[in-house]
Amino acid sequence: MQVSQENTGGLNALIRIEFAPEDYQPRIDAQLREYSKKVSMPGFRPGKVPAGMVKKMYGKSILVDELNKLTSDALMGYIRDSSLDILGNPLPIDDNDTSLNLDNPGTIKLAFEIGLAPQFELNLASGNTFPYYAPIIDDSFVTKEVENYKERLGDYTEVNLSEDGDMVHGHFAELDSEGNTKEGGISKHADIHDIDLKEGNAKAFTGLKPGESVTLNMKETFGNSKVIAAILGISEPEVDALDSDFRFEVENIKRKAKAELNQEFFDKLFGKDVIFNEDELRARIARDASDRFTKDSEARFFNEVVENLVTQSAFELPDEFLKRWLKSNNDGKVNPEDIEQNYTNYARGIRWQLIENKIIRDNNIQVTREQAIESVENEFMAYMGGLETSSDEQRGRIRQIAEQMLQNEKEVNRIYGRLYNEAMNQIFLEQCTINRIELAFDDWAKKVSEPLQ
Repeated sequence: MQVSQENTGGLNALIRIEFAPEDYQPRIDAQLREYSKKVSMPGFRPGKVPAGMVKKMYGKSILVDELNKLTSDALMGYIRDSSLDILGNPLPIDDNDTSLNLDNPGTIKLAFEIGLAPQFELNLASGNTFPYYAPIIDDSFVTKEVENYKERLGDYTEVNLSEDGDMVHGHFAELDSEGNTKEGGISKHADIHDIDLKEGNAKAFTGLKPGESVTLNMKETFGNSKVIAAILGISEPEVDALDSDFRFEVENIKRKAKAELNQEFFDKLFGKDVIFNEDELRARIARDASDRFTKDSEARFFNEVVENLVTQSAFELPDEFLKRWLKSNNDGKVNPEDIEQNYTNYARGIRWQLIENKIIRDNNIQVTREQAIESVENEFMAYMGGLETSSDEQRGRIRQIAEQMLQNEKEVNRIYGRLYNEAMNQIFLEQCTINRIELAFDDWAKKVSEPLQ
């Protein structure tokens, strides 16, 4: 067997393979003997079918199978031993001689086209300056967060007159054309919140007392078919067909009072005996916000750097080979026009993959299974409010869940991909020139979510 490489220009090459009869004939003969032992044919005892008949029946398929195995081993072995960095997979050329003569075996010559990955250098420390957007976590932000927590943890109390923001509970009754309760019509008790109402109708349920009623058109009052369907307990198509007015009778009104800043409040937020006063609360909120928003800031910075690396990369790709490979890899399901139209996006992905692999190799970035498990554990801990609220039993259970998640290929790809990105971003933060831009929180939130320029 002979394997050689022929460069055909740029990032394209051919791998040529020659199989002499002595490379493949012994394997075919061995397979024919195995078939002879197993094949069953009327008129012959098992294992006694003449070799010539077995060869006539199965020889061609055995030759093809064995040749495919030899070819695959030869190709992959040559690529591995020659340390070739290829894109896509080898493609057989059109003029390969696939006519196989079992009775007159001879030298079989095959050739495969390959696309070579470009060689390039990266210097993150030179060139562009990248913006790093950071939110300003000031006293006004913390105060707003404290008020939000007080609102969220507050208790409802019954009141006798509804105002904006109250939850009004009552009974909806469908009316007939005369304004009377419709016999067999829709009858439903429901809670109504401001958020349910159509824009501009915020006061539709204010100024009411228990026992009072109002007549309303559901579509004009609420606007949203899903909301109306949930309130009345019917389907959206039924809402669309609805043309009746409804009477809503108030049964009770509840108003949410803000929670007081006391130990019960602190314990509900962060666990028992973690926070003891308002100063500690404000410091914790500021710290948590900074940690939380740092991830968003770093994600935006990461995307800024990646966008620049991909769009400014000067290396070439074996474009025509990759287009042929895409067509072959999709089994003819994608036509050349589609490939041509979408190739820019595909090439962009290839460019980033090459850049990403180089960064990982050059910086010896590795992610271990233990790191992946700890990452999943930390996600669960954060969801549960932090380590201080987790017992040893909870930690053990969380580790079991993490290990189970890492048996799912999709989760493995997600977790490892995120950890590799985090490691690369640390390199970007250390090596790239950064312009730190501090913004008021609302401006920052808008900036980090807007599309890259």
